[in-house]
Amino acid sequence: MASQVEELDASIRELESSLLDCPPELRAQVEQQIQNLRDVRDSLVRLAPEIQANLVHRAPLTDAIAAFFRPEPPAEVPAWLPDDLHRAAVSEPMMRPAPGVKVYFEDDSVGCAIPQGVGQIPIRQGLDLGFHSSTGRLAHQRFYEHGLLRWCVDYHLTGGRALVAFYAATERLSYPEHGLVTRFSPNGNVVSQGYFDRGTPAGYHKLWEDDGYPISATLYEAGRRVETILPDGSRMPG
Repeated sequence: MASQVEELDASIRELESSLLDCPPELRAQVEQQIQNLRDVRDSLVRLAPEIQANLVHRAPLTDAIAAFFRPEPPAEVPAWLPDDLHRAAVSEPMMRPAPGVKVYFEDDSVGCAIPQGVGQIPIRQGLDLGFHSSTGRLAHQRFYEHGLLRWCVDYHLTGGRALVAFYAATERLSYPEHGLVTRFSPNGNVVSQGYFDRGTPAGYHKLWEDDGYPISATLYEAGRRVETILPDGSRMPG
Protein backbone atom coordinates (compact mmCIF):
# COMPACT_ATOMS: atom_id res chain seq x y z
CA MET A 1 0.00 0.00 0.00
CA ALA A 2 1.11 3.56 -0.70
CA SER A 3 2.20 6.05 1.94
CA GLN A 4 1.34 9.74 2.20
CA VAL A 5 4.80 10.57 0.84
CA GLU A 6 4.23 8.34 -2.20
CA GLU A 7 0.87 10.00 -2.77
CA LEU A 8 2.47 13.44 -2.59
CA ASP A 9 5.14 12.32 -5.06
CA ALA A 10 2.40 11.15 -7.41
CA SER A 11 0.55 14.46 -7.01
CA ILE A 12 3.72 16.36 -7.87
CA ARG A 13 4.19 14.25 -11.01
CA GLU A 14 0.56 14.83 -11.97
CA LEU A 15 0.97 18.61 -11.74
CA GLU A 16 4.31 18.50 -13.54
CA SER A 17 2.69 16.62 -16.41
CA SER A 18 -0.06 19.26 -16.57
CA LEU A 19 2.56 21.96 -17.23
CA LEU A 20 2.99 20.58 -20.76
CA ASP A 21 -0.43 21.90 -21.77
CA CYS A 22 -0.82 24.61 -19.15
CA PRO A 23 -1.91 28.08 -20.42
CA PRO A 24 0.88 30.64 -19.86
CA GLU A 25 -1.27 32.72 -17.52
CA LEU A 26 -1.74 29.72 -15.19
CA ARG A 27 1.79 28.35 -15.27
CA ALA A 28 3.03 30.32 -12.26
CA GLN A 29 0.05 29.15 -10.21
CA VAL A 30 0.68 25.49 -11.04
CA GLU A 31 4.39 25.84 -10.33
CA GLN A 32 3.55 27.31 -6.92
CA GLN A 33 1.24 24.35 -6.22
CA ILE A 34 4.08 21.99 -7.10
CA GLN A 35 6.43 23.81 -4.75
CA ASN A 36 3.85 23.74 -1.96
CA LEU A 37 3.49 19.97 -2.33
CA ARG A 38 7.26 19.55 -2.32
CA ASP A 39 7.44 21.56 0.92
CA VAL A 40 4.77 19.37 2.53
CA ARG A 41 6.53 16.21 1.36
CA ASP A 42 9.88 17.39 2.73
CA SER A 43 8.24 18.25 6.04
CA LEU A 44 6.70 14.80 6.32
CA VAL A 45 10.03 13.12 5.62
CA ARG A 46 11.84 15.38 8.10
CA LEU A 47 9.28 14.84 10.85
CA ALA A 48 8.81 11.11 10.27
CA PRO A 49 11.18 10.00 13.08
CA GLU A 50 9.51 12.33 15.58
CA ILE A 51 6.03 11.23 14.53
CA GLN A 52 7.04 7.58 14.85
CA ALA A 53 8.52 8.19 18.30
CA ASN A 54 5.33 9.87 19.50
CA LEU A 55 3.22 6.82 18.66
CA VAL A 56 4.22 5.18 21.94
CA HIS A 57 2.50 8.00 23.85
CA ARG A 58 -0.93 7.33 22.37
CA ALA A 59 -3.52 6.06 24.83
CA PRO A 60 -3.97 2.26 24.76
CA LEU A 61 -7.43 1.29 23.52
CA THR A 62 -9.81 -0.67 25.72
CA ASP A 63 -11.67 -3.53 24.06
CA ALA A 64 -14.88 -1.49 24.14
CA ILE A 65 -13.28 1.56 22.52
CA ALA A 66 -11.51 -0.57 19.91
CA ALA A 67 -14.83 -2.21 19.01
CA PHE A 68 -16.62 1.15 18.92
CA PHE A 69 -14.04 2.61 16.53
CA ARG A 70 -13.88 -0.43 14.25
CA PRO A 71 -14.80 0.82 10.74
CA GLU A 72 -17.95 -0.47 9.08
CA PRO A 73 -17.76 -2.16 5.68
CA PRO A 74 -17.95 0.66 3.09
CA ALA A 75 -21.13 1.05 1.08
CA GLU A 76 -21.14 -1.15 -2.02
CA VAL A 77 -21.64 0.89 -5.17
CA PRO A 78 -22.93 -1.00 -8.23
CA ALA A 79 -19.73 -0.42 -10.22
CA TRP A 80 -18.95 -2.98 -12.92
CA LEU A 81 -15.54 -1.70 -14.03
CA PRO A 82 -12.38 -2.68 -12.09
CA ASP A 83 -10.48 -0.25 -9.88
CA ASP A 84 -7.27 -0.82 -11.88
CA LEU A 85 -8.81 0.23 -15.22
CA HIS A 86 -6.60 2.41 -17.45
CA ARG A 87 -7.80 4.99 -19.94
CA ALA A 88 -6.35 3.11 -22.93
CA ALA A 89 -8.44 0.03 -22.12
CA VAL A 90 -11.85 1.75 -22.17
CA SER A 91 -14.27 0.89 -24.97
CA GLU A 92 -17.82 2.03 -25.65
CA PRO A 93 -19.44 -1.34 -24.79
CA MET A 94 -17.75 -1.27 -21.37
CA MET A 95 -19.68 1.92 -20.54
CA ARG A 96 -23.05 0.18 -21.10
CA PRO A 97 -24.83 3.22 -22.52
CA ALA A 98 -28.64 3.13 -22.47
CA PRO A 99 -30.63 3.71 -25.68
CA GLY A 100 -30.38 7.35 -26.75
CA VAL A 101 -27.19 7.88 -24.75
CA LYS A 102 -23.89 8.79 -26.41
CA VAL A 103 -20.43 7.94 -25.06
CA TYR A 104 -18.05 10.92 -25.12
CA PHE A 105 -14.29 10.20 -25.24
CA GLU A 106 -11.70 12.77 -24.09
CA ASP A 107 -8.01 12.41 -23.21
CA ASP A 108 -8.66 12.17 -19.46
CA SER A 109 -12.33 11.22 -19.34
CA VAL A 110 -15.00 8.98 -20.82
CA GLY A 111 -18.65 9.69 -20.05
CA CYS A 112 -22.20 8.80 -21.02
CA ALA A 113 -24.66 11.62 -21.72
CA ILE A 114 -27.86 12.46 -23.57
CA PRO A 115 -27.12 14.80 -26.53
CA GLN A 116 -29.04 18.09 -26.39
CA GLY A 117 -28.41 19.54 -29.81
CA VAL A 118 -25.98 22.08 -31.24
CA GLY A 119 -24.61 24.52 -28.68
CA GLN A 120 -26.20 22.76 -25.70
CA ILE A 121 -24.45 20.79 -22.97
CA PRO A 122 -25.30 17.06 -22.97
CA ILE A 123 -27.04 15.74 -19.86
CA ARG A 124 -25.04 13.10 -18.02
CA GLN A 125 -26.79 9.76 -17.99
CA GLY A 126 -24.97 6.67 -16.82
CA LEU A 127 -21.30 6.11 -16.10
CA ASP A 128 -18.72 8.90 -16.07
CA LEU A 129 -15.01 8.10 -15.76
CA GLY A 130 -12.09 10.42 -15.01
CA PHE A 131 -8.40 9.49 -15.31
CA HIS A 132 -5.18 10.86 -13.86
CA SER A 133 -3.24 12.37 -16.75
CA SER A 134 0.19 11.31 -15.48
CA THR A 135 -0.65 7.62 -15.07
CA GLY A 136 -3.81 6.90 -17.04
CA ARG A 137 -5.29 5.33 -13.89
CA LEU A 138 -8.82 5.98 -12.73
CA ALA A 139 -9.39 9.23 -10.87
CA HIS A 140 -13.10 8.55 -10.37
CA GLN A 141 -16.12 6.49 -11.36
CA ARG A 142 -19.45 8.34 -11.09
CA PHE A 143 -22.97 7.39 -12.04
CA TYR A 144 -25.66 9.89 -13.06
CA GLU A 145 -29.41 9.69 -13.57
CA HIS A 146 -30.55 12.48 -15.90
CA GLY A 147 -27.76 14.78 -14.68
CA LEU A 148 -28.09 13.86 -11.00
CA LEU A 149 -25.11 12.21 -9.29
CA ARG A 150 -26.08 8.92 -7.62
CA TRP A 151 -22.78 7.31 -6.55
CA CYS A 152 -19.09 7.96 -6.73
CA VAL A 153 -15.77 6.20 -6.20
CA ASP A 154 -12.70 8.46 -6.13
CA TYR A 155 -9.14 7.14 -6.39
CA HIS A 156 -5.75 8.21 -5.09
CA LEU A 157 -3.05 8.89 -7.64
CA THR A 158 -1.24 5.82 -6.32
CA GLY A 159 -4.19 3.64 -7.28
CA GLY A 160 -6.26 2.84 -4.19
CA ARG A 161 -9.76 4.05 -3.43
CA ALA A 162 -10.02 7.46 -1.76
CA LEU A 163 -13.80 7.82 -1.38
CA VAL A 164 -16.98 5.75 -1.67
CA ALA A 165 -20.29 7.59 -1.43
CA PHE A 166 -23.92 7.75 -2.55
CA TYR A 167 -25.85 10.95 -3.27
CA ALA A 168 -29.50 12.03 -3.17
CA ALA A 169 -29.55 15.05 -5.48
CA THR A 170 -32.90 16.41 -6.65
CA GLU A 171 -31.39 19.12 -8.86
CA ARG A 172 -28.28 19.39 -11.00
CA LEU A 173 -25.01 20.69 -9.55
CA SER A 174 -26.21 19.63 -6.10
CA TYR A 175 -24.37 16.80 -4.34
CA PRO A 176 -25.98 15.93 -0.99
CA GLU A 177 -24.30 12.84 0.43
CA HIS A 178 -26.69 10.12 1.53
CA GLY A 179 -25.99 7.00 3.54
CA LEU A 180 -22.52 5.87 4.64
CA VAL A 181 -19.61 7.91 3.26
CA THR A 182 -16.14 6.39 3.62
CA ARG A 183 -12.74 7.93 2.92
CA PHE A 184 -9.46 6.03 2.73
CA SER A 185 -5.79 6.92 3.18
CA PRO A 186 -3.35 6.00 0.38
CA ASN A 187 -2.41 2.86 2.35
CA GLY A 188 -6.01 1.61 2.21
CA ASN A 189 -7.05 2.24 5.82
CA VAL A 190 -10.34 3.99 6.55
CA VAL A 191 -9.66 7.54 7.80
CA SER A 192 -13.18 8.99 7.81
CA GLN A 193 -16.63 7.45 8.00
CA GLY A 194 -20.09 8.76 8.74
CA TYR A 195 -23.75 8.69 7.74
CA PHE A 196 -25.67 11.45 5.98
CA ASP A 197 -29.38 11.99 5.49
CA ARG A 198 -29.67 13.91 2.20
CA GLY A 199 -26.64 16.01 3.01
CA THR A 200 -27.21 16.32 6.76
CA PRO A 201 -24.76 14.46 9.04
CA ALA A 202 -26.45 11.88 11.26
CA GLY A 203 -25.12 9.47 13.88
CA TYR A 204 -21.42 9.09 14.65
CA HIS A 205 -18.84 10.53 12.29
CA LYS A 206 -15.47 8.92 13.01
CA LEU A 207 -11.89 9.87 12.16
CA TRP A 208 -8.74 7.73 12.18
CA GLU A 209 -5.01 8.19 11.70
CA ASP A 210 -3.50 6.69 8.55
CA ASP A 211 -2.44 3.63 10.54
CA GLY A 212 -5.98 3.03 11.81
CA TYR A 213 -5.63 4.53 15.29
CA PRO A 214 -8.82 6.47 16.15
CA ILE A 215 -8.87 10.27 16.44
CA SER A 216 -12.45 11.04 17.44
CA ALA A 217 -16.12 10.17 16.97
CA THR A 218 -18.61 13.03 16.83
CA LEU A 219 -22.31 12.34 17.28
CA TYR A 220 -24.77 14.31 15.16
CA GLU A 221 -28.52 14.57 15.63
CA ALA A 222 -30.40 16.31 12.80
CA GLY A 223 -27.13 17.94 11.75
CA ARG A 224 -26.31 19.25 15.24
CA ARG A 225 -23.16 18.19 17.08
CA VAL A 226 -24.10 16.47 20.33
CA GLU A 227 -20.83 15.08 21.69
CA THR A 228 -17.35 13.88 20.75
CA ILE A 229 -15.72 10.70 22.04
CA LEU A 230 -11.91 10.44 22.17
CA PRO A 231 -9.73 7.30 22.09
CA ASP A 232 -9.23 7.40 25.86
CA GLY A 233 -12.99 7.15 26.34
CA SER A 234 -13.50 10.74 27.45
CA ARG A 235 -16.49 12.68 26.12
CA MET A 236 -16.80 16.33 25.19
CA PRO A 237 -20.21 17.98 24.73
CA GLY A 238 -21.08 19.72 21.49
